[in-house]
Amino acid sequence: MKKEIVKIRLNKIIPNKNQPRLDFYDDSIKGLAESIKQNGLLQPITVRKAGDKFELIAGERRYRACMLNGAKDIEAIIMESTDEESANLALIENIQREDLNAIEQAMAMKRIMASENITQNELAERLGYRQSTVANKLRLLKLPEYIKKAISMGTITERHARALLNVPEDKLEEVYLTITNRKYNVSKTEEYIKELTEKRRNKGVSNNLKIGINTISEAYELCRRSGIDADMQVTDYEDTVKIVIRMKK
Repeated sequence: MKKEIVKIRLNKIIPNKNQPRLDFYDDSIKGLAESIKQNGLLQPITVRKAGDKFELIAGERRYRACMLNGAKDIEAIIMESTDEESANLALIENIQREDLNAIEQAMAMKRIMASENITQNELAERLGYRQSTVANKLRLLKLPEYIKKAISMGTITERHARALLNVPEDKLEEVYLTITNRKYNVSKTEEYIKELTEKRRNKGVSNNLKIGINTISEAYELCRRSGIDADMQVTDYEDTVKIVIRMKK
């Protein structure tokens, strides 16, 4: 990919359709605009040619800040890249600058994997991540919209969200409201969810066990009613139940 640095008129620049960042906060842009006014633009934006315009690849916050300052042009690096390369560069640049929230990262990763037909392993190599990191990001997209919005807004952290992935769907909203209303930190959230799932698991085992015992008891009673001389003994141990049925020949 060839590149050169030039000054480009701001009105010749168009947004990147593959921009992974969804939220641009006014206060953040205002702060950056003031910094650029005082210190100048320390890093050029990156664009590529798009007909008679230039499409942003990276640096949308810097672009917006310069617009806010009333600038007419901006220093930019012009790169020759395909749609896939442009999307990939935008994702990497934002991730490396930590400008993206976890949901934006996950959505961008999913889009690039689909558009370039690559695996999680291949994407992880490009980003310098472990495959498990990419997988964990993508799992967040399985959460309901209200939780994904909470992650994007910073109401809960990515680690809170990853803990919520272990909650059964019918309890998810209740647990989410509990951890947010009580302002649980990540450690407390993980502990709370672990206790909840263990109780649910134990309850499920207990109910299944009762069904099993009742089924055997019904079979035993059927034998007795048919004239078979039999007896049944049930012994309850700490982690098992022993059932012995004796039938006389």
